[in-house]
Amino acid sequence: MDKVFEKTRELGEALQESQAYQRMKEAEAKAMQNMEAAELMAEYLEKRGQIQQMMEEENPDPGAMKRLSDEMDEVQQKMQMIDDIAELTAARGEFNALIGQINQVLQFIVTGRMQEEGCSGSCDSCAGCH
Repeated sequence: MDKVFEKTRELGEALQESQAYQRMKEAEAKAMQNMEAAELMAEYLEKRGQIQQMMEEENPDPGAMKRLSDEMDEVQQKMQMIDDIAELTAARGEFNALIGQINQVLQFIVTGRMQEEGCSGSCDSCAGCH
């Protein structure tokens, strides 16, 4: 078992040294230095938190949830108009694709089977397995 954890640590270190990871970290730092982007991200997270709180209520107000959801969509659209956020989104997508490829290789090595058709390995756009 120690060998598994040692190799996992090595893989983690290799990921941190990857171009995709470095690009993502640089894009995160740049986006956080952009005041407009930081404010919009904070607003988005606040609205998401409000929705999560409402979902924990016994009878959440559907109208209020729809309003907050629409507001989140508007904030997200504004964020995507900012070059630093668009770069961050692209960099995260590239890193997630790398993680997906690693997962596919591991699955093949362990099970001898490739991932089923239709799944990219990224759960961001998939509702199939949860």
